[in-house]
Amino acid sequence: MTEVKVKTGEELNGLGAMLKEIMDTNLKDSKNYKNVEKLKGSVVIRESTSGVAVTLHLNQGKLELQNDAIAKPTAYMEAGFENLAHISSGQINPIVAMLTGRLKSRGNLLLLLKISKILVLK
Repeated sequence: MTEVKVKTGEELNGLGAMLKEIMDTNLKDSKNYKNVEKLKGSVVIRESTSGVAVTLHLNQGKLELQNDAIAKPTAYMEAGFENLAHISSGQINPIVAMLTGRLKSRGNLLLLLKISKILVLK
C-alpha cells in the first residue's frame, strides 16, 4: 500500500510521530487504504493543552505529515492529550468524542470521518 511521508527536511514532533506510526500500521490493511486513496485536502490535528499541532495532507493516496498547523486546512480537530490518546487507542470512538465535546472539529466533517479509520489503532 503506502506509508505516510514526512515533509522534506522536517523531524516530526511527538504528536506527529505517534500519528505516523498508527497510520502506517493501519494503511497496511487494503480496506483502510481504499478509504483514503481518493481523498484530497488537509487536516490539522492539535493537542489543545500544549498547542502542538501537525497537518496531514491527503492527495489521492499520497499522505504527508508536517509539523504545525497550516492557515486554511480543509478540516480541523482539537482535543486534550488524554482525549487524543483515548481516541487514537480506540478507547473512545471519534464520533462519540465529537458529539460529547471531547473532540472539537470544524471544516469538512466528512473528511474527518473518512480518515478516522486510519487514525485509530486497531
